[in-house]
Parts: sequence; structure tokens; C-alpha cells
Amino acid sequence: MSGVWEPVKSVSRPDWGEAVTLREVLDALRMIWRPALLGGLIAVLPGVLVGVLRPKSYVARASFVAEQTKLPNLSSGLGALAAQFGLDIPGEAGRSPQFYSELLGTSDMLRSLLDSEVLVAPTHSSNVRRLLIGTDDTSRTGTDRALRKLRKRISAGADARTSVVTLSVRASTPQIAERIASILINQTKHFNITTRQLQARERRQFLEGRVADASQTLRNSEQGLLLFYERNRRLSESPSLAFQESRMKRAIDLQQELYTTLSKELEMARIQEINDTPTITIVDPPFAPSRPSGPTIPVLGALFFVLGLSVTAGWLLATKKGGSPNVAPSMAGSS
Repeated sequence: MSGVWEPVKSVSRPDWGEAVTLREVLDALRMIWRPALLGGLIAVLPGVLVGVLRPKSYVARASFVAEQTKLPNLSSGLGALAAQFGLDIPGEAGRSPQFYSELLGTSDMLRSLLDSEVLVAPTHSSNVRRLLIGTDDTSRTGTDRALRKLRKRISAGADARTSVVTLSVRASTPQIAERIASILINQTKHFNITTRQLQARERRQFLEGRVADASQTLRNSEQGLLLFYERNRRLSESPSLAFQESRMKRAIDLQQELYTTLSKELEMARIQEINDTPTITIVDPPFAPSRPSGPTIPVLGALFFVLGLSVTAGWLLATKKGGSPNVAPSMAGSS
């Protein structure tokens, strides 16, 4: 018996420019499903490695409602109708939910967070700056690098219909994420209260000065009228004196009206200074789940399996489309 290895040409394939029938597709799938499945199984290994080795991150979410002043002349029906369509019609832009959403990402707010201490372990704490850049570098370059990293870990949004501000913080542990979110909310409360009280205090102080000036001016005018009466006993006999008296009375009436108006405004400002202490109502306190964010290891494995399967199948189909011969050894023997 003697034999030789002869190349056997692959089964004739259709021209890919022509229509492909279902049978031809099934034949192609039967030829490639085993190597494609093998490619998908091989790709599962790097997917599992990525899931095991990738840095774990945990996301703490919180939400709160900040005080919001609506336009006083806006009817309740119109305000409700606008809210149904997601339109926000605030009385003051500085009190709208969008304002607080932007406030949480400002440089001043984040800089105040960098030196805050967070609990890293049961017996160890560290500031946020060291956790972000690994050092306590307070230079402009170090602060800028820390702020850029911090902005990537913090996101905030506002719902115009409910006025709820949502805050998300991503960190390496659930405790750190929750602590940073709590600090940000407390900093927002502090900013809110100090800013509103400062504005109300400045308005009160301005009105106190204006009331004092108006009172002094009114007192001087009344004193001038009194001296005028003392010097001129017989006003009815002099038309010029009567005209001067009338003019002085009109000035006193105007000054009296101004003094009364400013006094009322001052009392309202004093009351407003006490009442205008905005509060932030926590709807959902900061909480980070024990499971890290992002896809789990089984999900990553499944994604890499599908990717490996698709890439292998595509490569095999492209190879066959290019017309590469399928060489298979066969034994031809003769005795």
C-alpha cells in the first residue's frame, strides 16, 4: 500500500456579490461555529481579569430640596401648569434648583472640600486632597490637579418639576463616598445661610441709615416751622408769610410720608432677616451600596464572550470571502 497527501479544494462557494440563500448561510455557520465558539470562550478570560483587576468604585447618591421663592404675582394654576411641562419659573435665579446644581461644582465649593477629613479605615483618616493626588501639595498646580479629579467624581442635577437636586459622588469605598456627599451638602447649607443672612443684614443696615436721615430731616423741618411760627404771630395779615407757611407744611408732609414708608420697610427688613434663613430639606441622605458600580464580573465575562465570538466569526467569514482555499489532507491509497 502506498499513499500520498493531496490537497482537496474546498466546496465551491457562491459569489459574494450575488444573493446568498439561507442554505448557504447555514453551511457557512456550520463551518465556523466551532472556532467562533472557541474564540468567545478564550475571550472570557481577559473579561474576568478586567473585572477582578479594575479599580473598584462606589457611588453615593443623595437628594435634597432647597427653598425656592416663586413670583408673587404668578397664579398657582399657571405655576402648576408650567411644572407639568417641566418648566421652572423661579422668583429668584439664586434660589432655583439649577443654581444649587451648579453651585455643587464651583471651584470655591470644591476647594473647601479638599482639606476635609474623611475616614479611610476604622483607625485612620485622611483629607480629600491626599486621597486624590497622593500628597498634601497645596500649590496651584496640585490644587488644580485635585479639583480636576474631584470634578470627575462628582455630578449633580436638578428636576425642574419637583425642585429636587440630586448629588452623586464616586469614591474608592462606600464610606468615603458618603462622607464627601455629606460634606458637600453641609457646605451648601452653610453657603445658603450665610449668603441670605448677609443680604438681609445689608438691606436692614441700609434702611436703618435712611430712616435715621429721614427722621433727622423731618425733625429739622418741624423745628424750622416752629421757629417760623414764633417769629411770625400774625400770618393771616401777610400773604407772603401764608405762602411760606404752606410751602413748609408741604415739605414736612412729604418728609413725614417718606419717614413712615422707610420705617415700615425697616420693620419688614428686620422680620425678613429672621425669617429669611433658608433651609435645605434632605429627601434622600447620602448612601452608597456595598456593591461597586459598573458591570460585574459575570457581565464583563459575557460581554467579552460575545465580543470574542463576533470577532472570530467575522474574521473567519472575511477569510472565506477572500477566497483562501480550505486545504485538507486526504489519503489516497492504491494497492
